[in-house]
Amino acid sequence: MRKESTERRRANRRPVRLPVEVGPDRGWTRDISPSGVYFETARAPAPGTPIRFTVFWKAPSPRPLRLECQGRIIRTERRAGMMGVAVAIIASRWLEGPE
Repeated sequence: MRKESTERRRANRRPVRLPVEVGPDRGWTRDISPSGVYFETARAPAPGTPIRFTVFWKAPSPRPLRLECQGRIIRTERRAGMMGVAVAIIASRWLEGPE
């Protein structure tokens, strides 16, 4: 008997630890793909809620990059005093510079 997969991701995520900002809150990514991200921060809105956040990338060039994203929260979970947040990315854009 074959066990059915519960995996619903559209793309494979890659483990990466990058700074993330969600409004006034800061945190760290755990993994990311073109269609989604999982990060940890101090608090999170309820699943289904729209969200805007920024992921900061260390670029090889002298100017840092940031990825500004709009998404929808898929799930949240408490993780060692932080909130783990899984987000489906709906739209994103790359920008240069710190802010």
